[in-house]
Amino acid sequence: MKLFQRLLVAPAALGLMVPVAANADTAFTSSTTLSGGAFFTVGSVADGGANDLEEELYMQYAYGLNINTSFTGQDMLTTGMWTGNASGPLSKMDSAETGGGALKIGSLYYAFPVGDLAVTAGPLLDQDDVVAATTSAYSDAFRLGSMPYSLAGSETGPGIGVAYSNDNGVVASVSFVSETGASSTVGIAADDGDDVTTFTLGYNGNGFGGGLVLATNDGDGPNAGDGTLGYDSLGGGIYYTPESIPATISVAYDTIDPETGSDASDLFIGIDYTVGPGTLSAAYNSTDVDGGSSADSTGFEVSYTYALNDSMKITPGFFTVEDTGTGDDDTGVVVETVFSF
Repeated sequence: MKLFQRLLVAPAALGLMVPVAANADTAFTSSTTLSGGAFFTVGSVADGGANDLEEELYMQYAYGLNINTSFTGQDMLTTGMWTGNASGPLSKMDSAETGGGALKIGSLYYAFPVGDLAVTAGPLLDQDDVVAATTSAYSDAFRLGSMPYSLAGSETGPGIGVAYSNDNGVVASVSFVSETGASSTVGIAADDGDDVTTFTLGYNGNGFGGGLVLATNDGDGPNAGDGTLGYDSLGGGIYYTPESIPATISVAYDTIDPETGSDASDLFIGIDYTVGPGTLSAAYNSTDVDGGSSADSTGFEVSYTYALNDSMKITPGFFTVEDTGTGDDDTGVVVETVFSF
């Protein structure tokens, strides 16, 4: 899931929390909270796009609202809505959203506890909404991110997930999402439907941890021809926060075996370091696609995030991403301003 959606939607696997009471004079009940955010992204990418022609300075936005409602104090009904006008090379930013200004419901699910388990179910659940294991502690607040295959979050539909955690730090989860489950002619878990199952297992310790993620998509449905191909993916990662320095180091490795196309792997290394009033972040990733070097790529980014006040943050940064075709590498300078409420 992209950064913007992660900020708005409460983590389903761990999001069973007691909501803050709203003002009794408002239209909301005492169990409902409304939050939201907006991204202003301005930047320019040298040699951007497939033909190295998208180089001009331009600006895009992302905007969203999140409504959380609890009926018992331990459950949570989550509704996430967002839109944006991302285009060109900056559409690869983690905050990028499309929609052209039409606010659309992108997530809708209900989470509730059953003993030591947290159960999440609903008509709009992303593949990566129910993830108990932490494979990377990197902020993912700029362009590069870890686990592009196993936690891509590209499938959305009716789904259910169960997460478990204990006092020793062991966590696990399993989820099922049917991308074609909203269709009356295909249905959920149909022979000609697209369904993805995701398993995670991990350990969240004091200052370190890691996890494994296994995802499999049967790729049987009508979306198989538009990029939603069947696949098996396996990835894992670890993170560490040394006591001697104010930093978090994350390393993740992800692989995919698609039914159509070549196998691929991705190595990601990210570091967040507290400097002055903000956080300095740097990341590197390398993607290796079987069958030749023309599709391989590497990327690098550096950004600095600091708060202007309790509700505004600004992140200037730089990235360079290898062009996998015949063009020059894409190199961008970007400034993002985040408003949260």
